[in-house]
Amino acid sequence: MRVIQGAVRSVEHGYDPRIANVGDPWRRRFNYPMLWIAIGKALNFTNERWFIAICAALVLCFIGLCAVLIFLYPSFGLLASLVSTSTLLGMERGNIDLAVFCLLFCTTLWIPRRWSPIPLLLATLLKLYPVLALSAMFIRRQFLLFAASLAAAVAIFAYLWGQLAAIRSNTPTSCLISYGIPSIHACLTRFGWRFWQLVVLLTATGLATLSLAYSFSRSDAVQQKQDLAFDLMLVGAAIYVGTFILSSNWDYRLIFFIFCIPFLQQRPFPCARAVILVMLPAMNETLLTYWFGVTGLVVAQLAKTVIFAVLSAYLLALAWGTLASFYAKPKSATAAAN
Repeated sequence: MRVIQGAVRSVEHGYDPRIANVGDPWRRRFNYPMLWIAIGKALNFTNERWFIAICAALVLCFIGLCAVLIFLYPSFGLLASLVSTSTLLGMERGNIDLAVFCLLFCTTLWIPRRWSPIPLLLATLLKLYPVLALSAMFIRRQFLLFAASLAAAVAIFAYLWGQLAAIRSNTPTSCLISYGIPSIHACLTRFGWRFWQLVVLLTATGLATLSLAYSFSRSDAVQQKQDLAFDLMLVGAAIYVGTFILSSNWDYRLIFFIFCIPFLQQRPFPCARAVILVMLPAMNETLLTYWFGVTGLVVAQLAKTVIFAVLSAYLLALAWGTLASFYAKPKSATAAAN
């Protein structure tokens, strides 16, 4: 949030914060949609007391929703995720991802109502990556709602098109307390791996994902559920899988694992609860690295990759089931008519 506060100050002094964010204490270049500067001005971010009050309200909103989740779905796995170093990092940074978390929680509450895409599209306008959660509406077979929301998302990206290059270039790639293919590449480069070795690793992960997706599609694991836990899972998994592929992400974005745990706790497929256990080292890379050094880092990155493979496979199997049902309907209708 300090980046936004600094950007507002930079604009007031005539600077482009995407190039020189002189108002930020750490001189970090602005890597959010410029709409945030208008929001920062409207909310008077340059007033320190008001700024702290807004950040505190954001953190309290996040904590409140986490309290709701632990009340609805009590488990030690969920509790451990709520006090993980990734979750605490997001709270300590007062990061915008907390606002996205709150908005997407509203979306899951309202699916399949017609207004459910509104908070999702608002989050997309603020941070871009929430557009990935549109896949939840597709899997839930809300095709008209999905199509309308996708059109609105395309309009948002067209509106932000001129800013996308700066947002991407100003977003740092890190090996520590981060996840995603660019982060894995940064880690392997640090340890002396060559590019072809990364390709082999990613190919093996992709083949494992497809094999697991096939296994899911041949079982009862892809049976549609009509409850909040299932919708939370769809949104949380889509955010993690999509951001893993597309960008390098700081670990505070692992707060979306919190959405997945209530559904995994119900054992929708074999070893689902084991996935929760793997999530815990993934969400606590800071502790593992502090305790075990490079070994802890490797364990955390492996855990993040394993979770990516499982969640990707599950979403692929669900999407395949949705497509199969969509194409089966016209055939069944034709057979009935004959």
